[in-house]
Amino acid sequence: MNRSEQLLQLVGRDIELDCADYHGLQRLMQALYEQLLVRNSAQIESLNQQIVVLVDFIRARAERRRKIITAFGLAPTAPGAMEKLLAHCPLPSRTTYLTCWRELEQLIERTQSLNERNGKLLAMHNDILNQILGTRASTEVYSPRYY
Repeated sequence: MNRSEQLLQLVGRDIELDCADYHGLQRLMQALYEQLLVRNSAQIESLNQQIVVLVDFIRARAERRRKIITAFGLAPTAPGAMEKLLAHCPLPSRTTYLTCWRELEQLIERTQSLNERNGKLLAMHNDILNQILGTRASTEVYSPRYY
């Protein structure tokens, strides 16, 4: 197996690993949402740590893919760059990797939606806390005193 074939196989394996990790990330983000609802700080911290580990793995593989795409003379940010790269794979691997790539794109979109939902819940919690603390602070500190 030559160097190009090895790199293509590595890209395909990374895509498969990303799909698995995004499924795990979605499970963690759903669990995080549930713990945010009940404000379970210990579980939230634990889930956040697990999420960071997965995101670091995903980020490292994405960076490796970017370098491989560049090594093949393609622009990593160009539309369809990954499809062009995978077109160099022999069949049936090409079909498998392209299917995984499309699945990964869908997983990324779904994960972004879950992240936005969690972020909105956190923002809502923050707004409520600020209203509670802000109301008390403004009442105590900024209210005129009538003697």
